[in-house]
Amino acid sequence: MDVNAVLHSFHPKVQPYIKEVLYSGNVGICAGNLKIDDVQSGRPTIETANCGDRFKLIIPYAGQSVTWEVVFNSVLPHFPPDFRFDDDTFLSDPEVELIEESVPSLANWDSQDSKSLLHVICELLALYRKYQVSLLSDYSRPQFEYSSLVYQTTVCEDDVEVLIGSRSTHIKSRLVGGAVNFLIRLKIDFSNLPPVQTGEDSGESAAVLLVTFHPPEGSRITPQLYLSPRVEKALGGSSSLHLPSFPSGSCLMDYVPLVADLLRDRLSAISLTYEKKKEYLGAFCYRMGKAMLEFDAVSFSHASFLLECRDFYFLLHVSLPVNFPRDRPVFVFQSVYHSSYGKPFKTRCEEYPYSPRWDPSEMVERACAFIGSYIEVFQRSSIQSCPM
Repeated sequence: MDVNAVLHSFHPKVQPYIKEVLYSGNVGICAGNLKIDDVQSGRPTIETANCGDRFKLIIPYAGQSVTWEVVFNSVLPHFPPDFRFDDDTFLSDPEVELIEESVPSLANWDSQDSKSLLHVICELLALYRKYQVSLLSDYSRPQFEYSSLVYQTTVCEDDVEVLIGSRSTHIKSRLVGGAVNFLIRLKIDFSNLPPVQTGEDSGESAAVLLVTFHPPEGSRITPQLYLSPRVEKALGGSSSLHLPSFPSGSCLMDYVPLVADLLRDRLSAISLTYEKKKEYLGAFCYRMGKAMLEFDAVSFSHASFLLECRDFYFLLHVSLPVNFPRDRPVFVFQSVYHSSYGKPFKTRCEEYPYSPRWDPSEMVERACAFIGSYIEVFQRSSIQSCPM
């Protein structure tokens, strides 16, 4: 979506509201971006720019999306917008008191505040969430799942979005056959995650769990875990964390804490690995002194050194694996004199005295002893690689 092109398609009086929606409109538990589609004008015109005053708003919600039509009047831009919902049972005939209490930004529309529309959307979405929860009373299993989750665990009502599919054709639901979605924000402390590279915009760290009951009484239950880019990168990819299946006879109040604890344990291990890597490379650099050429000061995954032994110079590349200290570092010796098949001669070493139970300082001491003993072997191999 070309944000500038979308913004340019609206009437100038409407543009300030749209700009806030496009640039600041991250709403809901997944904090997804609001999308705008099908921009039209309520007045007859052949213009395609600077005339739109009504559009479809696509809102991420409970693992799916809902589509609302927002209708301004560019002739009377100070008037509040009207809304048409894809679920025509929602606010089909609302009481004035309900709107005043639950959607005050609409009842007291401030045309001078560019955030007014965004405030209305957030308030309507909160009301829609409560409406979906109220529909659970028609289904015993989902009602129990929701109530036990929010009243018997640390998960609160604001951490859960519910979307009930309908078999009725007049409700344009994205869920087929009456399935029920529970989108749950996991309360995880991400403060100890390793830092990201400078310039990488990975956004807020978050994890949400989507559990779908097919049909509402749950003969088939499918869980899915969604991670923000920074968390996913720290874990080593979306497939690196195996999500346990939903046990037969279990319920959300048991399963959600299980997944949260699993993720916490994994993040704790990642944090520990990061600190171990930092300590290991720090000790290595201290030992090598001014010989350091390159050092990864963000993820502490690699370093390179220019070393000399009896007037023989060579490069040493140290790479720390993802599962350090369980897996040992890899040493690559590189000749500065000789080549093999047109490339610098290298030798990769992965077999040397090592134990993950050693502290990093001892690992470095043992590694340096091995490197010192291997130099002569590498020098001989390097010379022999050179064609006569």
